[in-house]
Amino acid sequence: MAGAGGPARLLELFGTMLATRRFEEVVYALFAEGHFSGHYHLYIGQEATGAAVIGHLSGRDTIFSTHRNHGHLLARGGDPAAALAEILGRAGGIGGGRLGTFHLADPAIGMPHTSALVGGAVPLAAGSAFGAKLLKTGGVSVGFFGDGAFEEGVVFETLNLAQLWRIPVLFVCENNTPGALTRAEGGSNTSYLPGGRVSPVPEALGIPTHVVDGADLEAVDALAADALARVRRDGGPVFVEALTIRWPGNQSQYPTMATGETDLAMAWDAGRIGNEHRGWFAADDPVLRAARRLLELGAADAAALQAMDAQVRARMAAARETALASPLPDPATALDHVLAGAAR
Repeated sequence: MAGAGGPARLLELFGTMLATRRFEEVVYALFAEGHFSGHYHLYIGQEATGAAVIGHLSGRDTIFSTHRNHGHLLARGGDPAAALAEILGRAGGIGGGRLGTFHLADPAIGMPHTSALVGGAVPLAAGSAFGAKLLKTGGVSVGFFGDGAFEEGVVFETLNLAQLWRIPVLFVCENNTPGALTRAEGGSNTSYLPGGRVSPVPEALGIPTHVVDGADLEAVDALAADALARVRRDGGPVFVEALTIRWPGNQSQYPTMATGETDLAMAWDAGRIGNEHRGWFAADDPVLRAARRLLELGAADAAALQAMDAQVRARMAAARETALASPLPDPATALDHVLAGAAR
């Protein structure tokens, strides 16, 4: 089954995924080089979900993200240079250096707010969608969150109200617990849910619920098209649980480049895949899986994919230099935006 728009659309979405992968590799390098400090998360291994879902949204729609938000911002059309500058706390950042990595957002592109609180995106997305319903804008909202959000009471309460009030919102749970190491083995679980799956909860509330392989670009693209069409048509919520095998670099409290910089040629030359993490590269890496599917469909050949990658790498390298050249915020502006109307 081809995606909602066929091979050409898959190639376009692959470009978004590849941009996210190279962006995140730059973020890791900037941290390793000491350009910023503090905790941060990367979206590596989940690129297919964000690219496919957001690729179906219009300018009237809004998205709300989590602490793992970089890929959502880029898929929504965010400027990588301004995003990197924001992560570095520079004045040229989206929020003038005030948001940081956990709160990347840009109202101008339909991403009004990002909550680093576990489950925080769920009520925000529902509230925005409820506002769109009252104002009859025709817009819908999408809330992205992890399975750990189901340990927060506000998530169940929001799902319940969204169904009772028929709120036009798409809930997307990016469940990366399957296949993750346990804490006893030195890794970090996403949640402590007994079954590791969340779909029974929205199902119990009568919300149309779907489970999809979150690393399968075609499958997510087709499901997202149908799910968002249903939200727009019926005016009520739809829930998607996207299952992914967690990127090995996200097994610990801080990201590590456990798999190294992605070698795109592994998609067509299995001999380039080493023994360590071989299973993830061969079956679970959404970028490599999408590249293999594009080759299979004849949407691109290896040379075309390498050329696309070279362009993306150059764009991210330029974004990195722009971000590093951006100055730190002027201390005199420290109180700007603290109160409404306070900006100079």
